[in-house]
Amino acid sequence: METDKSEYINVISYGAGKQSTYMLLNALEGKYKYKPDFAIYSDLQCETKATEMYVDYIKAYVKQKYDFDIITVSEGNLMTDVLDYIEGKTKRGASIPLFSGDTGAPINRQCTSDYKIKPIRQYLQKIRGKKKVMQWIGISADEAERMKTPNVKYIEHYYPLVENRISIDRIKKWFEDNNIPEPMKSSCLICPFHSFQYWQNLKKNFPIEFKIACDFDEKIRQLPTMKSKTYLYRKCIPLREADFSMQPSLFPELIEECEGLCGL
Repeated sequence: METDKSEYINVISYGAGKQSTYMLLNALEGKYKYKPDFAIYSDLQCETKATEMYVDYIKAYVKQKYDFDIITVSEGNLMTDVLDYIEGKTKRGASIPLFSGDTGAPINRQCTSDYKIKPIRQYLQKIRGKKKVMQWIGISADEAERMKTPNVKYIEHYYPLVENRISIDRIKKWFEDNNIPEPMKSSCLICPFHSFQYWQNLKKNFPIEFKIACDFDEKIRQLPTMKSKTYLYRKCIPLREADFSMQPSLFPELIEECEGLCGL
């Protein structure tokens, strides 16, 4: 049964990566069966400088060309909040999936829920009135396993890239063919689910950001609630000491991110 568009506010979840940027710009060209009302970007305040600049660029681009708005919401600086908790400045800290030195497995986390989903939903609840929300998510066809059903009744997820069988290779070619700057993979600078290739690229091309991540890694070795040491890097060694050049490509970038909202 076809969804009645009049009952919904159509909102693009913009993540500043390739998939969501492709989805946004093609939606504004009328390539999908629905028309977006606005886009929303949840700022964790610890992205790379390149991503911050790209968000500003796309915001200005869609405003000028389409008179379209990208709304920014934020729950705060995730990295600062984690460190404040470790230093005893706050009683409850943001939980990110750091790797346990005892088990090698990631610990429980709520960073996506608390810092991406929560501020977006707070904004949507404030403006939606009695309407439901069609939330567009830029998961490409090659990552279809990341799709999930929302746990609230007023939101319905829409995956136009999966619906139209758009793969990441096709997305990359589209940026090249249309002479539009291609964004780097967007994600939190301190996400433990980064691939070896991401860390290698960060170390080589973004030394300032890599140093920030290494400094953070050295400060999170002992969480207040953990007996074992914790690490940002999945090999459970200091990030600063890791050799990424010899690592196999076993973990695609952010494929383990269960909420399906990061890195898009």
